[in-house]
Amino acid sequence: MLLGACEVCAQSSVAGASRDTTVVAADTGTFHMAKSPLEAVLLSAVFPGAGQVYLGQEWKLPILYGLIGGFAYGVIIQNVRYHTSMDSVNAENAKMTNADSIRANEFVSPREFYRNDRDKWWIYLGITYIAQVLDAYIASNLYDFDVSNPSPSPLESYYDPINRRVGMSFTLRF
Repeated sequence: MLLGACEVCAQSSVAGASRDTTVVAADTGTFHMAKSPLEAVLLSAVFPGAGQVYLGQEWKLPILYGLIGGFAYGVIIQNVRYHTSMDSVNAENAKMTNADSIRANEFVSPREFYRNDRDKWWIYLGITYIAQVLDAYIASNLYDFDVSNPSPSPLESYYDPINRRVGMSFTLRF
C-alpha cells in the first residue's frame, strides 16, 4: 500500500501537480498508558512509597510512613518485652529448684502473649507493604482515567443539614 502511494506521489510530481503526499496511518485504536503499572509496582516493591511518588501522589507518604513507623515501634516494644520475659523464665529455671521452676511457669504466659503480639505487629507491617504495592498498581492503572464531568446533569439533589431539608432541582439550558 505504501509503495503504491509513493508511486502515485512520484507520478504527480512528474506531472507538476501539487498534491499532499503525506500518508496518514489509520487509527488502530490502541491506548498507551502514561504511567507504567509494572514500573510503579517495582518501585513500590523495592522502596515503599516510591511508586506513589512516581505517580505524583506524594501526599500518601506521611500516611504510609506513619503506619510503617507505628507498626515497627510495636514490633520493637513487644520484642523487648518478649526477650525480658524469656530471660526471666530462663533465670528461674537455671536455679534448678522446684519452687523456682513453679515461679518460672508464671512468666510463661506473659512471654507467649508478647511473642504473639509481636508477631501480629509483623503481620500488620506485611499487610501495609502489600497494600502500598497494590495501591501503586491500581493508581497507575487509573492514572489516565478521566474523572471530569463532561456535562453537568440537569437533575441535582441537595441536603441542608442545618434546616434539615432535602430537595431536588432541575435546570433547563437553552
